[in-house]
Amino acid sequence: MLIALRATHDRLGLDGLDRLARGAERLDAVIGELNEEHPDQPLIGWVVIATCNRLEIYLDADRFHDAVDLVVRAVSHTSGLDETTVAESLVADAGRSSARQLFSVASGLDSQVIGEAEITGQVRTSFSEALSEGRTTSLLNDLFQGAMRTAKKVTTSTRVGAAGRSSVAVALDAAEGLVDSLRNRDALIIGTGAMARIASAELHRRRIATLRVFSPSGRAPGFADTHSAVAVTEDELPAAITRSSVIIAASGGGTTVLSADNVRPEGELVILDLALHSDVDDSVAAVDRVHLLGLADITADTGETDEMERARTLVEDGVTRFEERQRIRAMDPAVSAMRASVRAEVTAEVEAVRAARGDDAAEQVERSLNRVYNRLLHSPMARAQELARTGNGAKFLHAVHTIFGVDVSDQLSLSASDGQAPSDDLHQPPMTVAQMNDAMKEVDARVR
Repeated sequence: MLIALRATHDRLGLDGLDRLARGAERLDAVIGELNEEHPDQPLIGWVVIATCNRLEIYLDADRFHDAVDLVVRAVSHTSGLDETTVAESLVADAGRSSARQLFSVASGLDSQVIGEAEITGQVRTSFSEALSEGRTTSLLNDLFQGAMRTAKKVTTSTRVGAAGRSSVAVALDAAEGLVDSLRNRDALIIGTGAMARIASAELHRRRIATLRVFSPSGRAPGFADTHSAVAVTEDELPAAITRSSVIIAASGGGTTVLSADNVRPEGELVILDLALHSDVDDSVAAVDRVHLLGLADITADTGETDEMERARTLVEDGVTRFEERQRIRAMDPAVSAMRASVRAEVTAEVEAVRAARGDDAAEQVERSLNRVYNRLLHSPMARAQELARTGNGAKFLHAVHTIFGVDVSDQLSLSASDGQAPSDDLHQPPMTVAQMNDAMKEVDARVR
């Protein structure tokens, strides 16, 4: 079962998301520990995506409520928030809506900056880490690989993706609206992570004079060597701040690096606070000649309604292909059993000929029967895939059971909804985990 739990800046606000996402770097490990401790181990696999704008967890699970409750406990553990607050903050999706969410995110359609470039890389990195650590399943592999393919189509086929936007680029556009061109001006980056790497490339593209970098964790020298920058020590930081026209704060450490005590610009200064866990004290906003812009101030629209519709259509098409693949996968055990049943008959006949007429005759019969075997099964295999794609896999499973006597009860339970169009939940309001739990309690009360 595919489940998605998510929290984003647009629903919680950046402060709410910040509180929920604190400690998210430990979430993978905590989920694994809780799953191991659970008597039923409800999770088969999981992938966590944690960025400055979102926290999303994609699950392959046996039981919906056990899996959701486990993740709520894990987020409570890493964030320090109580489970009630976490349950009220996380929106839960299942099935098609879960796939649609990831495909939209990877394609940049659910971003603060529509069509942003870096989110695709962040999704790919999250999946790659989960894959390398053995936390994915065939379901999650298909999901994320399908999302990457769809994101590529959106990029190459629409102007939404072709713009290759990034939140850093939009932020620097806003900065240039306040201090004119950044050409031949000095810039300072705080942090050395992915956002800092994107910022470095964007600043050099805008022909700044000198790029300096400061890292609270001491990684500035290594970053400077590979990004045409000058590393700044803590003692040198105040002077670097004074000389800068733009500062990008992106370390995300949650410790105050910039405050009214050390921000003393010699001219107009734009500070772009792009880390979810802010590096900038609120007092900076009151400093003369300082313009402070945060993530909430960085927005951009494509202005292309038709292109957005085209991108959303590509997402829906990608989700449909993903669902078709899962229905085909659900048929695999029955197909394998059918092939094995026919193969056993072929083998028995070959061995009977071998016993009666020797190896040479057996080899001739085996070659002939193998040709018949392949021709005989070609049409049923093709038909099985077609029935699965159209949501009628149960018909094939019943036929396999009737003709070959193969037990397909597990596959039939997976295909219980075959023949029905998937519910179109595109316009349904999202429900938090807490709301879903309340709804379940109401149902239980009515049953009693």
